[in-house]
Formats: sequence, C-alpha cells, structure tokens
Amino acid sequence: MPRSPSRRPRPRRPADADASTAALAVAWRGWLVENLLAGVAPARLVDGLVARGVPPARARREVAATAASPLLPVCGELTARARRLELAHALRRAHDRHDPAPTAVPRRTTPPAEVFFRDHWAAHRPVVLTDATAGWPARPWTPAWFRARFGRVRVEVTTGREADPEYDANVDAHRTSMTMARFIDRVLAAGHSNDLYLVANNRALERPALRPLLAGLRPPPDLFHPPGPTGCSLWIGPAGTITPLHHDTTNILFCQLHGRKRIELVSPSESALLGATARGFYSTIDLDRRADHPHPAVRALQVREVVLAPGEALFLPAGWWHRVTALDVSISLSLLSWRRPNDFDWYRPGA
Repeated sequence: MPRSPSRRPRPRRPADADASTAALAVAWRGWLVENLLAGVAPARLVDGLVARGVPPARARREVAATAASPLLPVCGELTARARRLELAHALRRAHDRHDPAPTAVPRRTTPPAEVFFRDHWAAHRPVVLTDATAGWPARPWTPAWFRARFGRVRVEVTTGREADPEYDANVDAHRTSMTMARFIDRVLAAGHSNDLYLVANNRALERPALRPLLAGLRPPPDLFHPPGPTGCSLWIGPAGTITPLHHDTTNILFCQLHGRKRIELVSPSESALLGATARGFYSTIDLDRRADHPHPAVRALQVREVVLAPGEALFLPAGWWHRVTALDVSISLSLLSWRRPNDFDWYRPGA
C-alpha cells in the first residue's frame, strides 16, 4: 500500500477533499512526491486519494501533474543525497553501538598535546581530564571568595528563568544587573533552583573589573593560547541550574572548579536529534521522557553521562549535544582558545 506521509504528522482527511477545484492539501502533495520517488504505481496513488475522499477525476489529475512535474527529478536527487548522508551516519552509529561501553566517557590524566589532538580532537571523542586544573590559582575559588574579592563589582546575570520554558534561548529577556555580593547572597540562599545563573552569555570576564580572574587560569600551553576575555567563559549558580540540551559550534574544555555538575552527552551521529527535533542550537527532545517518545530512534538514543568533580574538566567536541545540571552550588569555566582552528559556525543542523 502507498505509505502515509513520513517524518511529518499523519495528515487528517484534507479539508478540501470534496472540492474538485481547490488545491490539494500540502501534506498530500508531499505524500504523492514521496511515494512516486519510492516507486509506487500512479494507479495505486489515485486509489489512495479516492479512498480519502478526493473525486476520481481530480485524483488522476493530481497524480499525473505531480508525476510530470520537472521538479520531481530534482526532489529525487535531493532524496538520494539525503539517503547517502543517512548511510554515513548509520555506519557511524553502528560502530558506536558496538563500543564495549557506549554510554561511558573515558577518564584520564592530561596527555601530551600530540596524543590529545590525535585521540580526542581529531577523533571527535569526549574525555574527562582528571587533573586539568591542578596547580591553577583558580582552584580555591569559592562563592565566598568571589564575594570578598569582587563584592562591589556589578555583574550581569540571568534571572526569572523558571517562568520561561525557553529561558536559555531567550537570554536577552532575562539579563539583570546587580553587585557580585548581592548575586552570591542570592545564590547561597536559593537552595535548589534554576531561576538565577551567571552564564557564558553574560560575558563576565569581558568586564574590566573581573579581568584579574584570567591570571588564575593556567591551561596546558601546548593545548591552549593564553586565556583572554573572549576565549573563556564563567558560570556561577546554585544547585539545580540547567543548561538545556543543545550543541555548540566550538570545541570546549569545560572546567569544574567548585561543586559538581552532571553532563549528559549525545553524539551528533544520532540522527534523531536532527531535522524537526532541532531548533537552532537546541533540541526539543526531553531526555527524561525519551522512553515515552513515539519515534523509536529517540527511544534508542545512546546518552553518555558524566559527573564532573572539582578539579576535573570535560573535553566537549563541537556538535556534541549536551545537557548540564548543577548538583551543588557551582563555579565552572569553559575554555575555547585552543591551539587549533576552533570555529565551526557553519555547523547548524537546526537552522
């Protein structure tokens, strides 16, 4: 039998099905194109439309016009190209699923630069570096230290997040200015909350009064250029802050300095996170409810989980989807100034 439209909601009977002069519903035109490209006989498509209430003469005209359209071969070539790309993704997924620990993220001490760039950067493979911040002056940072050292400095933070389901994408609507002392007091009093957070988009390290913080960062010089205000980002918040499932267009070393964070990762080879489920840099998939999702590819997602303790860092390759949850009051840094080209802004599957 001809297939119902795929990768889109199953259409109801078109509202214009009995109007012989009205245009066929868009969903049914797509249905015709998809089935013609799949090799379904035109006569069977006519029968399918008639069974759904389209008058026979009109059904024959619609099928004939679609089959004769000069755009149909173009659609065929685009479909073939998409299928070839899907095969490449499927091959990668098949290998990933034969990984003896497909949901594990390896942990190791920081290797020499040539080993890191070969085994993780070039391989596009996340890794936890257990000694990443050893010896940094920033290691003793705590909320109390920030309050004592920078209490009078005004900082921009995000507030009112819990009332907005799109709080991370709508960061401009949640920008609030306050002193560091006021912010730290609110963080410590918040308990478990996602309502208050200093995030990368607040660009704290670009503020002249906070530039001295850069002297506390000592990443391996064979991996990174000296950190500058635009090459790293600061995160401070209470337990319970969540950065929703998204991907970045740069490779990141995410360093945990105070408290713990849980990071859930999904490979970009998981095609269930592409297409309709991708919105900009974000995914509409709820990882907590994926077992109930109607699409089997979403239910089968391989999610890797890691809890970063103070002093540890996660290498997060560009394009890897991730959700970040603070388990404690936390202070984190993300480093971007690698000694390799690190701009993959063209990677926008949700565009």
